Amino acid sequence: MTRHPRISAGLLAVLLVACRDASKSAASGPSRHIYAWAGTGNATARGLDMMTVLDGDPSSAHYGAVLAAITVDSNGRMPHHTEFSMPAKGFLFANDYSGDKSFLFDLSVPTSPRLVGRLESIPNGRKVHSFARLPNGHVIATVQFGDPTVPGAPGGVAEFDGNGKLVRVGWSRDSAFPGAKIRTYAVALVPGSDRIVTTSAPMDTEITANVVQVWRLSDLKLLKTLAVPAVAGDSAHFFPFEVRALADGSVFMNSYSCGFFHITGLAGAPKIERVMAMSEAKPRNFGCSVPVIIGHYMVMPIAYAHRYATIDIADPAHPNEVASLPTDTTFFPHWAAVDPGSDRIVVTDQGDGQPVVKILHFDALTGRLSWDATFKDSGATSPGVSYMRASWPNGVTGMAMPHGAVFGP
Repeated sequence: MTRHPRISAGLLAVLLVACRDASKSAASGPSRHIYAWAGTGNATARGLDMMTVLDGDPSSAHYGAVLAAITVDSNGRMPHHTEFSMPAKGFLFANDYSGDKSFLFDLSVPTSPRLVGRLESIPNGRKVHSFARLPNGHVIATVQFGDPTVPGAPGGVAEFDGNGKLVRVGWSRDSAFPGAKIRTYAVALVPGSDRIVTTSAPMDTEITANVVQVWRLSDLKLLKTLAVPAVAGDSAHFFPFEVRALADGSVFMNSYSCGFFHITGLAGAPKIERVMAMSEAKPRNFGCSVPVIIGHYMVMPIAYAHRYATIDIADPAHPNEVASLPTDTTFFPHWAAVDPGSDRIVVTDQGDGQPVVKILHFDALTGRLSWDATFKDSGATSPGVSYMRASWPNGVTGMAMPHGAVFGP
């Protein structure tokens, strides 16, 4: 059920700012293309990795059409994360997680995507997972596994330049957590500070450390490891998943088990507080995945609930759900990325359901979500562009599973 919180003077000010920012974005116009990183392989079977380009212009007569595709690796495994937004110059990083390869694309000419490089290997590090772009064009990447001779083989973070050359590495091992299996997963850059925050979550069935870590950005020095608060009788602290920096310098984190946590004091004495947990009636609220923040709202895909939840985080110490949009049971919501020039969010499945790319519309005033019914295959009756196709522009046939997806010019 949708709830409508009482609007205080402070919240009204936040709403007005959000509406103003949304108006500015709308004035810049919708993005014209969508780039979806997809493949025919998985963790156990090799296949093709490819970058696909869709017509993302709502005014186009071919809105949703597949315009281009480029095969990147004919011996790939599992195309996984891209960056969350298109860098200014159109050079985008993406990884094949299970294949332990990361690629650099030139997408400056949308219908002619080019592979222009790869990330350098990391000594004693493997399985790059997530990316965060720095203002100087460098990229911070999380690395799930570190030195195998160190108990727990904790991962780390690596900085690469804009061409994929390794600059420096920091490791997640912490003597305060001896032997901990820290699988460094997601990363948030904290604007205006020399701090980043990472999480620890596995990509398989391994039991890993439920921690978040605070780092100094300038030299990738680990400053603090924080155990995620647990409450007896539930599992909301399991699998610390994604982190998002907030405007006040704090960080908001969700676990895959749909717990929500607020991380503060990053400049001095970091601390983490549990601020919300969804019902333990699984699978109703399990699989909280890759969210977006728009204004004072977080839009959360929840895979096994088959829905998207909008959470009001105007007061991050007291968040509350204000809207929900269901999917059908063939779609397991996982990835989300925002169009900077419109009210749209591109979304994909986590790989358990139908291979499709869809678009949501977001109401900046209420947080309500709705499907973009016009973004669909020609002749289709339901929203979304299917990735189960007879053929692709690069000669591939059949299914390709999309994962990371971003809007671009």
